[in-house]
Amino acid sequence: MAEGIGVNQGTGVTLQNRQAIARRIAKFFHSGDIINLGVGIPLLVGNYIEDGVLVHCENGCIGCGPLVDESKVSPNMSLESFRNAGSQPFFPLPGAIVFDSATSYAIIRTGILKATVLGAFEVAENGDMANWYSETKVSGMGGAMDLCKAETVIVATMQTQKDGSPKLIKKCTLPLTCSKKVSYVVTEMGMFQFIDHKMYLKEIREGHTLEEIKNTTEADFIIADDLKTNVAF
Repeated sequence: MAEGIGVNQGTGVTLQNRQAIARRIAKFFHSGDIINLGVGIPLLVGNYIEDGVLVHCENGCIGCGPLVDESKVSPNMSLESFRNAGSQPFFPLPGAIVFDSATSYAIIRTGILKATVLGAFEVAENGDMANWYSETKVSGMGGAMDLCKAETVIVATMQTQKDGSPKLIKKCTLPLTCSKKVSYVVTEMGMFQFIDHKMYLKEIREGHTLEEIKNTTEADFIIADDLKTNVAF
């Protein structure tokens, strides 16, 4: 898919790390897969998926294409019907299917999606995940709880919170989006897989070490027998 336009994901090292997470997650998918990409880092995954991977959006489309720079679109062209989870306009791919929101959620709830990629505030060592909260401001759940019915639930997140505290923890403190449903977590440091509700470290990204991951992870995790190190994301 063409490089996304207008996705504000930071600059410098922050942007590079988020792009690396997106590139690694894109490797999970192959032509014919139908996937859903949540807000934030997950939206970047669409920049790196191979041809034939179909992106579903809750608004009612399978076949979401590249993001659109609205300043370059003819005023006679309406893009209101084609907006992703981040409310950013996109062009549908040739052959895309468009439908109403009720049908869109029926697709989600019947398990047709190969995978959903979501951001998270917290991921617990048993596969619980929390990706919304309501305090002084509201960050709504959106369709995340429904999207966790996908065959595979992949979390795309930075290793730590902005204050340096771990995001991968023993037990979620925020309201759960899903319970024991996370399949993989990809951070800027590595990739974890959940097997029988246990967390395994499967890959360490190049430039990072096991000690670094241990120091930034509260959750108890198992080092996989087939752990790969110095992996290019």
